[in-house]
Amino acid sequence: MGDDRTRQGRRNEGRVPSVRLSRTDMVTGTTAEAERRSVRRALMRPSTPAAPVREADIAAIVARALHDPVGGSPQLPLGVDAAALIAAASRHRVLLLLGWTLRAAGTLEEWPAEFITAFQQAEREAVIVDCIRHAELVAALAAFSAAGVRVVVFKGAALAHTHYPAPHVRVRADTDLLVVASEVRALEDVLGRLGYVRPAETSGRLVSYQSHYHKIDRHGVTHAFDVHWRISNLQLLADRLTFQELWEHRIPLAALGSSAVTIDDVHALLLALVHLAGHHPGSRNLLWIHDLHALASRLTPEEMRQVQEIAGARGLGPLAADGLALARNWFGQAVDPIIDALRARGPRQDDAMVLEGPRTQARVLRLDLDALPDWRARGRLIREHLLPSTRYMRARYGVRSNLLLPGFYIWRVLVGTPKWFRSNKPEH
Repeated sequence: MGDDRTRQGRRNEGRVPSVRLSRTDMVTGTTAEAERRSVRRALMRPSTPAAPVREADIAAIVARALHDPVGGSPQLPLGVDAAALIAAASRHRVLLLLGWTLRAAGTLEEWPAEFITAFQQAEREAVIVDCIRHAELVAALAAFSAAGVRVVVFKGAALAHTHYPAPHVRVRADTDLLVVASEVRALEDVLGRLGYVRPAETSGRLVSYQSHYHKIDRHGVTHAFDVHWRISNLQLLADRLTFQELWEHRIPLAALGSSAVTIDDVHALLLALVHLAGHHPGSRNLLWIHDLHALASRLTPEEMRQVQEIAGARGLGPLAADGLALARNWFGQAVDPIIDALRARGPRQDDAMVLEGPRTQARVLRLDLDALPDWRARGRLIREHLLPSTRYMRARYGVRSNLLLPGFYIWRVLVGTPKWFRSNKPEH
């Protein structure tokens, strides 16, 4: 039974950077067009609608400003005050990006004073935190390289330096690293020497392909790494792109030091699509969708063709089409040709069809079991969920006596079973 609290806590932390200084449904078929029309209606709605404004409408206001910070009026519709706008931008983790974009366009002063103040306060804090974390990250990456560990920086930590106007505006709570499985132990040793600790979390050969590490420095700033040795914890997606393949498409990431590398834009877009569909199905979080938009907008026609070919060959066609449709619907990304081409292929037997509708841990487990090659592997996965290591049990529940361990295993199953059938709402 996986423990998601660490990951959820980091996502929450990532919404508003904090520092304590020492002195100081996937979109398919007709639903894609329906969503597109819904977004357009929200963007074109008069400034004084009679009905209360929905969350999706406020998100559309934010998305419109990100896409076109000069056009349109910043006057808020009836029922949307500055506090609601700030809350929506923060919830979607784009408050800093929105404020920066408006300021760069010369239109920030036209927005409500409360919004300007909230942005400026958040930015001052975020810049301090980002500077401290940047120095730590550069040092850690150099230490990995010195130890002979090959790591690829990807997802938000890489995109912050390659696809955003300033790294602090791409909100993130940790640094995602991809490493070959055989070098995970060496990487852990380096992190241990640097003062990082790993929280109690389940582990095994199949139950998880990632681990987390964190430390709090003398300023009270948290530094965290999310280490992956496969691209997804979902068995259906885990091997669609391998470390070796991504390593061969690495490019320098000079902003993080001479030893830092990330992946090229083609594969970065594919990974972003896999991440959104596999780990956050149904989400309309603007930060993740903006990542897709930022990546796709940099690609040449030839690179977009490569995305189409790789997605089709690896069974990622439907997943890629749906993610790109989100970028189109929310940020006007001109990707209709590739979406049409991916959907024109029709369903294939090897297509990765991730969950639609309410998502429960039980449904995810069923998906994982179906993707495994044989009953031996399926049995192992079930066993790793039901019977995590004694090390985990001791750390998680503070158990010291061997005699008490069986009771805690039973108690864990009884208490945890209802959670497996509880729907997880998409993150918006």
